[in-house]
Amino acid sequence: MKKAFLLFAIVVSTTISVNAQAPSGFQFGAGLRLGLAVGDFSNTSTMSIGGELQGEYGFSEKASGIISAGYNHFLGKSVTESGISIVYPNTSLIPVLVGARYYATPKFFIGAQAGIGIFTAYSESVTGFNWQPQIGFNTNKIQIALNYNGLSKDGITTSHLGLTGIYKFGGNK
Repeated sequence: MKKAFLLFAIVVSTTISVNAQAPSGFQFGAGLRLGLAVGDFSNTSTMSIGGELQGEYGFSEKASGIISAGYNHFLGKSVTESGISIVYPNTSLIPVLVGARYYATPKFFIGAQAGIGIFTAYSESVTGFNWQPQIGFNTNKIQIALNYNGLSKDGITTSHLGLTGIYKFGGNK
């Protein structure tokens, strides 16, 4: 755990110290996403690991539009209640989102995305409204974003906190 925290601290400090700018034109990238189930979802799932693809178009120095798609694999929880052991299955979420970001500074952004999410559990899939507010740091090659992701269907929300690291490998700089 100490090594993971140290690695995270190094990545964040490197990201903050590297010269950055808001996107100019179109940029695309791919990265890794880690998640932690929250709310009622944390009763059956623990953490997730997954990937994300994103495209971002800079409209100005302060504003951009974003589209992303990803895959999150959540590990099922094992609990014991009244002497009975219950093992919940692994689940997955595929979000397809569009939205906007505002760059308060070239290195710091806030944003929100909305779209659809496909949630799979117990060999069944459910499609619902998916939304994701976020804050993050931006450099010329890397973005790190902390977000809350919620998937709602019929009054039930499945949510998690996510940390995404994107490597920008193409498009205009």
